[in-house]
Amino acid sequence: MYNKTLENLMDLPDGEKILEILMPGRPATKKTSQRIVRRGRFTKILPSVRYENYEKACEQIFEDAWKNLGNKPIAVGVAVKLTITLDSWVLGDTVGYMQSISDILEKHGVVANDQLIHWIDLGTHMITMPDKENPKAKIEIYRFRHPIETRPNFSTRYDKQDEDLEVDLPKKRKKSSKASRPATKSKTQRKKN
Repeated sequence: MYNKTLENLMDLPDGEKILEILMPGRPATKKTSQRIVRRGRFTKILPSVRYENYEKACEQIFEDAWKNLGNKPIAVGVAVKLTITLDSWVLGDTVGYMQSISDILEKHGVVANDQLIHWIDLGTHMITMPDKENPKAKIEIYRFRHPIETRPNFSTRYDKQDEDLEVDLPKKRKKSSKASRPATKSKTQRKKN
């Protein structure tokens, strides 16, 4: 496993390799075979059992490659080259593989926010010839500037030890409770008036 521990990743030139992780086993996509679970009145969509098992299997390898070496999650723009070797020609959705790997990278402390990831292929396809004996995912992470890094105060937010990087997301409106909403009249009540 290739690893580079750096104090300040902002100073790296674009294209400089930061980390390489080799994850044995067939990767799983997050959205294939999702489960719908009901808890009382609420329903929740969960990823497949296969994905949850893969995510747990990745935990030790991903954390040992970065977080357990004393590194904070990478909070600057990165490019990720993903190479997947499956055990058969039964292919998953390539976007699904990217989503699952980016979520795992974020969950296990390699990247601070998966929105900072730019996917690259370096002229090769993400999925290689199958190898029944040795399925795997190879994840190569390179420095690649993200447009958000041009914002004022980006570098000072990066240097703060206790704050995670927050990328501006569209804010969702909170649903107001029925008690705080003005009462609406039914169709028949409106016709009477």
